[in-house]
Amino acid sequence: MTPQKNVTVPLEQWINDIAERAQLTDYMLKESHLPGPRANLGLSDRFTECFGKLDLTDTAWELLNFWTILSEGAIESNDPREFLAFCAVRASGAYYGYADEERQGVIRGILKSAMNDSGWRLREAAAMGMQSVGEYDFTLLCQLLDRWGPGATQLEQRAFVAALAHPPLLKVHDNAVYCLNLATEIMDRLAANAGVQGDPEHFRVLSKGLEYSLSVFVASEPVEGFVMLRKFAQSRDARIIKIVKSNLGKSRLSKKYGLQVAEILNSISLL
Repeated sequence: MTPQKNVTVPLEQWINDIAERAQLTDYMLKESHLPGPRANLGLSDRFTECFGKLDLTDTAWELLNFWTILSEGAIESNDPREFLAFCAVRASGAYYGYADEERQGVIRGILKSAMNDSGWRLREAAAMGMQSVGEYDFTLLCQLLDRWGPGATQLEQRAFVAALAHPPLLKVHDNAVYCLNLATEIMDRLAANAGVQGDPEHFRVLSKGLEYSLSVFVASEPVEGFVMLRKFAQSRDARIIKIVKSNLGKSRLSKKYGLQVAEILNSISLL
C-alpha cells in the first residue's frame, strides 16, 4: 500500500456530519485505489487520525460501526468497499484507548473479527489497529493480547506478532522482552502441535508472519533474541526450521550479527 499526496478535502468535517455521509463514502471509494495491488494508505492514515481522540462524536462512532459491518458481508478482495472496512478497523484501534468500557468491548469484537477475516487486507487492518493501541499505551495492548492469547487462533496469533513487529513499540526494553516472550509462546505452541492437522491456509498465514517478525524482535533485544533462535534451531520440525532460517536471512540480523547468524545456521546444518 502506498501513501497518497495530501489532499484538501474536509475529511474530519465529513466524518462528523451525517449529511455528508454519502459524499464521504463516494470520496473514499473513488480514492481507494481499488481494485489494484495497493490501497491508498495515505488516505487511510488521515481517516484513522480523525478517530484518535477523546471527544469522538456519536456520528463518527456510528460511521465506524457501519463501515466495519461491511467486512462481514460478501465483499470480494479488491472491491473498493473493502477499503471502507479497512479504514474503519484501523480507526477503531486508534480510538480504543479513548473509548469508554462499553465501546472498548465493541472495538475488541471488531478487531477480533478482522483478525480472522478471510481477506488479507482486513487482517492487516486489525494488526495496524492494535499498533495504534500500543502506541497510545503499550500496557493496554498487552492486556488485549493476554486476554486473547490462551485460545487464540492461528490467524489471531499472526495478528499478534504482526502488530508487535512495529519498531516504535520496541524502543523500550520491557516492551521488546514482552514481544520475545509472546513470540516464544506461539512458536512453542506450533512445535507442540506438529502432528495436528489444521487449516493449511491459516498455518501459512501464521508462518509468513513469524518468518519476519522474530527478526524484528531479535534486532531490538539481540542477547535474549538469539537465545530464542538457538532454541528453535534445535527443532526437528521442518516448519520451525524454515521460520528460523527465514529470520536469520533478514538483513537486520545478517548484516549486524553475522557471527551469531552463521553459528546458528551451522548448528542447523549439523542436525
